[in-house]
Amino acid sequence: MIKPRVLTTLLVCSAILTTTVTPAVAAVTPMATPSEQVAEPVASPAVPTATLSLAIQNQQLVDLIGQTQWQTYGQPAVTKDPEFNDQVLNLDGKSAFYTTFTDQQFAKLQNGMAIEAYFKYDPAADANGEHEIFSSQQGGGLGLGVQNNQVVFFAHDGSGYKTPKGTLHKGQWVHAVGVIDKNKTASLYLDGQLVQQVAMPGDLKLAQGTKDFVLGGDAVPGSHVQSMMTGQIRQARLYDQTLTSQQVSQLNVEAQVGKQPVAPVPVDQTIATKLVGPKRIASGHTYGLNVHARQIKATGAAPITMDVVYDAAKFDYVGAERLLQGGKTQIQLIAPGRIRLTTTANLSKAEFKMYAQTRLAHLNLKAKAAGETQIKFEQLTKDTTIELGPAQTVEIQGKYALDYNGDGIIGVGDVALANAADKVAAANAAEIKPYKHVVVLTTDGGGNPWDPKGMYYAQGAEQGTKTPVWTTNPEIMKKRRNTYTMDLFNKQFAMSTSARAVSPAISAQNYISMLHGRPWDTLPKEYQGTNATMGQEYFADFNKPQAMFPSVFKMLQADNPTRGAAAFSEWGPIVNSIIEPDAAVTTKQSASLKSFDDVANYIGTPEFQSTGLVYMQSDYMDGQGHGHGWYNDNYWDKYAQYDALFKRVMDKLEATGHIHDTLVIANADHGGSGKNHGGWDEYNRSIFMALGGETVDNGRRLHGGSNADISALILNALQVPQTPQMFDSQVFDSSAFLKQTDLSKKKRSVETLKLSRNDQEAKVQLTHNQNRQLTAFDLQLDLAGREVADVKVPTGVQILRQTVANGQLRLTVSASQPVTDLVTIKLVPSKTRAAKTIMLSQAMAATADGTEVLVDLDNDNPLTSTAKPDENGSTTTKPDGNGTAVKPDENGSTTTKPDGNGTAVKPDKHETSTTGSGTVNTSGADKTSTNDNGTSMTAGTASSHASTVTDRVTSGTVLPETSSSATTNHGSHSTGHHGSGWLPQTGEAVQRWLAVAGGVFLMLTGAIAVWWRKRRA
Repeated sequence: MIKPRVLTTLLVCSAILTTTVTPAVAAVTPMATPSEQVAEPVASPAVPTATLSLAIQNQQLVDLIGQTQWQTYGQPAVTKDPEFNDQVLNLDGKSAFYTTFTDQQFAKLQNGMAIEAYFKYDPAADANGEHEIFSSQQGGGLGLGVQNNQVVFFAHDGSGYKTPKGTLHKGQWVHAVGVIDKNKTASLYLDGQLVQQVAMPGDLKLAQGTKDFVLGGDAVPGSHVQSMMTGQIRQARLYDQTLTSQQVSQLNVEAQVGKQPVAPVPVDQTIATKLVGPKRIASGHTYGLNVHARQIKATGAAPITMDVVYDAAKFDYVGAERLLQGGKTQIQLIAPGRIRLTTTANLSKAEFKMYAQTRLAHLNLKAKAAGETQIKFEQLTKDTTIELGPAQTVEIQGKYALDYNGDGIIGVGDVALANAADKVAAANAAEIKPYKHVVVLTTDGGGNPWDPKGMYYAQGAEQGTKTPVWTTNPEIMKKRRNTYTMDLFNKQFAMSTSARAVSPAISAQNYISMLHGRPWDTLPKEYQGTNATMGQEYFADFNKPQAMFPSVFKMLQADNPTRGAAAFSEWGPIVNSIIEPDAAVTTKQSASLKSFDDVANYIGTPEFQSTGLVYMQSDYMDGQGHGHGWYNDNYWDKYAQYDALFKRVMDKLEATGHIHDTLVIANADHGGSGKNHGGWDEYNRSIFMALGGETVDNGRRLHGGSNADISALILNALQVPQTPQMFDSQVFDSSAFLKQTDLSKKKRSVETLKLSRNDQEAKVQLTHNQNRQLTAFDLQLDLAGREVADVKVPTGVQILRQTVANGQLRLTVSASQPVTDLVTIKLVPSKTRAAKTIMLSQAMAATADGTEVLVDLDNDNPLTSTAKPDENGSTTTKPDGNGTAVKPDENGSTTTKPDGNGTAVKPDKHETSTTGSGTVNTSGADKTSTNDNGTSMTAGTASSHASTVTDRVTSGTVLPETSSSATTNHGSHSTGHHGSGWLPQTGEAVQRWLAVAGGVFLMLTGAIAVWWRKRRA
C-alpha cells in the first residue's frame, strides 16, 4: 500500500559494541574557537562547497559550515570505529538529530541539489521497512534511506516519489550520494559509482507540514522524528547545486581516507528457527508455511542452508514467496518431500513475531491425503549452530463421507447424488444454506463513490487539490464514468451510502476491524495494530496458547474444518499479519490492480467449491489519493477502470454458476482529503457498503453500517455463530435480505413450491418448471401450532426424513421421476382457531448432478376437494387451489373446466370424467379409479392418496399413518369448524361456506331449469 511517509520504525535495541561509547550531544551554537573545530577538508576546485556539513568533534555533532543548530532525539551515542580509529555517530534505532530549516534554506535546493551520507548499517537490524539516514520527507521532500534491503534516494516531484536504488551491504561502510540535476533526473551513487538514474519530470516538492531535516531518521510533524536507522554515521552533507559523476567519485575517495583494513572475524553464530502455520487444513487446499530464523549469537556471518522436510504423500510443493531480503534467500525443491532454503541475508536478533525481520520465506503446499503429519527442519550448515525449532504437526481434514458434491456442506445436493443406501443418512444430515460462499471486495481509499444522487468532488490537482465537497451538479457528476458499477451497486445489489469507516480512518485500523469483528478502538492496546506495526509484526495473538481476538477466518475453520478460505491483497500487511499466520487461508500478495484477477481465477478453481470466504483488497485508489489527491479529476478518471475489475469477478461467478450461492460484499476502508486521510470528517470516513446475492433485495437503499460489521455479515450469510469476543459487529440493516417466502418478487428463473391448504390438509406441488428435473427436495414447514396426522406422497416420491421440532416439520424427499404433486400433509383436527396457517418457511431442491436450487415459495393458496355425490348421483366440486369452478351440466354430469395446467376435463360416454392423468368414476362407489398420478384406488377411500403411500424412511419423530376413520370425510366440510358452530371461523372456512352455498344454489337453479323444460314439453 502506498502511504505517506509517516511510518514509525521498529525500535531495535542493538547498538554496535565498540571499545568506547559516549553519549552524543549536538552543538547548539556554531563552534567559534579555532582550536576546538575540525577544519573542513580543502575541496577540489571541481567540488562545490556544501551548504551543510555534519561531522563528529569532541563527542558532539557539529555543522562545520555553521548554518544550522541540531537537537538530540532519544539517546544517540559517539563510539570509536576500528576501521577509521576515529569517532562516529552511533544510532540505536530510536535516536537521531534534527534541525529546522528556514524557507530560504529549502528554496535553495529547488534548482538542483545533492545529498551525501557515509554510513554503516547494523547487520542485525531490520532493513526491510523504511529507515532513513538523512532525510526530510512527509508527502513530499527528499532523503537517503534504506528499504527492502536497498539504499534508496527518495525525491518527490509533485506526482510521486522517484526512488533510484542500489544494494545495501550491511555491516560495511557505504558512501551514498543522491543528485537532482537540471536534466530532470534523480540519480543515486554508491561508493562513487552511478547505480540508478530515474526521470524526474516535475520540480522538487518539499515535505508537507514540517520543515525539519533529520540525521538518522525522517521528519514528521509534531514529534519531529520517525523511521530511525540502526548503525553508524561518519559524515553527512547537503549541497544547493548538482554534482557531476567525477565530483561524486572524488567525494568517495576523500571519504575513504584513513580507513584501515580489519582482519576477518571468525564465524561463530547461533541461529534459532521456527515453523509457523495452521494446525489444521482442509484436503485440497493450500497450506501456508512461514519459515523463520533469527540470530541468537553472531561473530561474523556465513550463509545458512537448511531443509524443510515433509511427507510427500500428504503434501505437494506449490511454490514460495515473500523471501527475506529478496535475492539473498533461495528456495529449491530437492525432491518431493524436501525443500532447501539457503540465505545470505543478515539475520536479525528480533523475536519471531517480527516477521519482516525473521521470516525467510512463505512456502505453499497443497494438502492431499487426510490424516496427521509433521513438517520439520534438517540442518545442513556445519559452521553454524542452528537451534532447530519443533516440528509442525498438521492435521489434514478430509471431506465428510456424505459430502458427495464436495462443497464441505451436506445439503440436498448430496441427497440427490447419494447412492440408495446412503440417501437416508444424507437426508438426516442435510442443511438448508442459501449461501455456500462469501466474496468480499474492498477498495482501499475508495471512499463513497456510487451514490446516484451526488458525489464528492475536489477542485484542483496535485498539491493544489482543495477540500472535497458534496455536489449534485450534473456536469460535475459526468466526471464519474462508471456505468457498470453504478448499475451493479444501485440496481443489482443493496447498498448503503451512509456507512462509515472505523475511526481513525486509516487502513490497518479498518482492516483489523473488518476481519476481527470489532471496532479497533475497543481492542486492548496490545491489539491496536497500525500501518507501521502491521508491516513489521504479526497480529498480537501470535504464539499465544489461546487466541483472544481470532479473525473471521479462524471462526469459520473452527465451525467447519473441511472448508478452506483465501485472501488476495495488494497491501502486504493484510496477508502477512492482520490475517494470522496460523489461520488456514490461502494467501497471496497481489500485484497492483491484479487482486480482482486473482479472485476471478480462484473462483474458477476446484478449491472454490469448498471455500467459505474469499477476501480481497485493491490498493490502487489509495495510491492515487496519496499521489495525486482524493476526489479530484485524476481520482475519478482512474476510478473508471474499476468497472472492468468488478465485472471480471461477477462474470466469473455467473459463468461458474456460483452467482446463485455466493454473497458478494463490496466496501471501502476509508476516503480522504487532499493527499491524506485519517480525520473524523465526512470525506475521510464516508464509505459505501454493498451486498449482492440470491436473497438480497435488489436495489434497496440501506442505512448505516461500519467496517466492523463485515465479519458479522460473513458469519450471518454462512450461518456460523458469532464468537463472544466480537463486539459491535452486526448485520447493520436486515432489510437487505429477503425471507425465502418473499423471494418471488425478484422474478428469478427458478422453480416454485406451491402450498395449498385447508383445515384438514396441506398439499405441496412443484410449478414453474425450468426444463430440468429436480430429484431431491428439503422442506421446512411452519405448522402454525397444528399436529401432523400423516404425510403422503405419490408414486415415485420417497420420504427420507420426516421430523417435527419446535413446531417445524422437516421433510426431505427424493423423486425418481418428474413430479408435480410432491407431498400431502394430513393434519389432526383442531377445536381451536389457529392464529396463523401452515406454510412453507424454507426449501431447497437439487438436480441429479447435485446442483442446489433455492426455489421460490408460494403459500397463499386455498385447497378444496371433491364433495360427496348428491342424491341424483351428480358431483359438485368446490373451487380448487387455482380457483377452477366445477359444476354439473344440464344432464347432471360433471364438467370440469381446464385445470391449473390448462388440461380440459369432460365426461366420456360412460359418464366418467376424463383428465390427462386418469379418470374419476362417478357412477358407483365400488368402481376403481386412478389418482392424479395414475395409481389405482377405490372411490370409497377417504383420501385420494390413501392407497398410494410409498415406503418411508424417517428419522427423529416418526409420524403414524392415518387410518380411514381418522381422516376427515370430504362431506364434513359443510359443518364448518369441526362442530364448533355453524358460522365460519376463518377465512378458509368462509371460502368453503360460500362454495357450498354456491353449489347448492347451482343445483337448485339447475333442477328448476330441468323442471321448467319438462313442464313446457
